Amino acid sequence: MIGICNASPIIYLAKLGSLDLLKKNFVEVLTTNRVKNEVLATDSIEKIEIEEALNSWLKVIEISNVKRIERLSTLNIHEGEASILVLAEDLKKESDSIVIIDESAAREIGRVLNLSITGTLGILLRSTKRKIISSTKAKELLKILTTETPFRVSNRILLKIIEEIEKIE
Repeated sequence: MIGICNASPIIYLAKLGSLDLLKKNFVEVLTTNRVKNEVLATDSIEKIEIEEALNSWLKVIEISNVKRIERLSTLNIHEGEASILVLAEDLKKESDSIVIIDESAAREIGRVLNLSITGTLGILLRSTKRKIISSTKAKELLKILTTETPFRVSNRILLKIIEEIEKIE
């Protein structure tokens, strides 16, 4: 399966020191130039890890269908999010892929486009199910994500993810 990743999961997984979970979960991990520019625009400690991924396993794809990106951007999502959705649409016919995106409006548009969707929390859950990380490690990363970063999630969703992780134990 191919992972098609937006900026926020890249940034948050890097903040957790766990960006490699993307590489471990997918045969190939793709992003777009618009997302690359977004994640490299930040001056943070995790920028080094992101640059290393971009220089090795995180493949950047240039989207040529600019008009489609512009149309999706009118639906109240950023161009980076729109570019990820366009890439996923382009790949949907030829490969099994999943969009990794956190923003709720973009996730909803992705569902309308009949794309498979997950996010940062889904990557932690998937990593636990696939025994890439332990359930203890997953809960530790969730705690850091929700208390030491600006990541936002409702208590209802957070509890649901924790319950799923605990079922795996």
